[in-house]
Amino acid sequence: MRHFIIFFEEKEGTSPLVRLLNNFDQISIVHQIGNTGWEPFDRHNCGEMPLESFAQCLDLVFNQAPLDLERLNHIYTQTAKSPLENFNKNTAVGFKIRFKPQPMMQALFDVVKKNEVVVFIAIRQDLLRWALSKYHGDGTGQKGHLQFKMAKKEISKDQIGKIHVDHKRLEKIIARCQISHAKKQNLRKAYKRAGIDVHLLRYEDFLVDKLKYFQRIFKILEITLSVEEINSAIGKGAYFEKVHSDQISDFVENYQDVMEKFGHYSFGN
Repeated sequence: MRHFIIFFEEKEGTSPLVRLLNNFDQISIVHQIGNTGWEPFDRHNCGEMPLESFAQCLDLVFNQAPLDLERLNHIYTQTAKSPLENFNKNTAVGFKIRFKPQPMMQALFDVVKKNEVVVFIAIRQDLLRWALSKYHGDGTGQKGHLQFKMAKKEISKDQIGKIHVDHKRLEKIIARCQISHAKKQNLRKAYKRAGIDVHLLRYEDFLVDKLKYFQRIFKILEITLSVEEINSAIGKGAYFEKVHSDQISDFVENYQDVMEKFGHYSFGN
């Protein structure tokens, strides 16, 4: 088994991904105690962690020594709001993390290289739908995450209203998505040049065939599981459900105008 990191940005489907991975006995997703803090080393969970502490935590997570959770949490809780849940180093240990400022990216690189950690980079190929997910936000066009509201039963899918999309604003979001794609490809190339095992995880593949998607991940992590074992873990659920319909017209009022102007950014068009 091999340890791993998943790099991500919002609206790329990594929340259900890590919850599903955590259903497998052969996987340990590092997160804060209880059903919280699933991005343990992002600032909103770990606070302003000094670079040295960040690097020490990563090494304690991924090195070959037995887990010293007391030492790890002693460092981690200097800034984090909650300690890390216990995890099993005899499994494939991993977590998801957003792109960090350059010094922290260097610390990540050093630990990944030293401990031969597999790097996954989450990517959403359909730029238009990714941008619309960001635009839609809390369901009103403001920033927010509908999937968390739905998971908490605060809102149901049929209660999500349509929004009128401003072309100029959407164009800016698409541009930012394009920049993100370029950064991810550059990161992938840099890691490959350094001899690090790096792979793209496409959100669209996750939607089309979850069994095949997880079979690929487990092959990379050198974990052997039967089809029945994978389907059983997937069947336990991920707390989340898909927010947006495949039909843009279901949540965008002026979808015809949007498709006419931006349809070429949609995957498969």
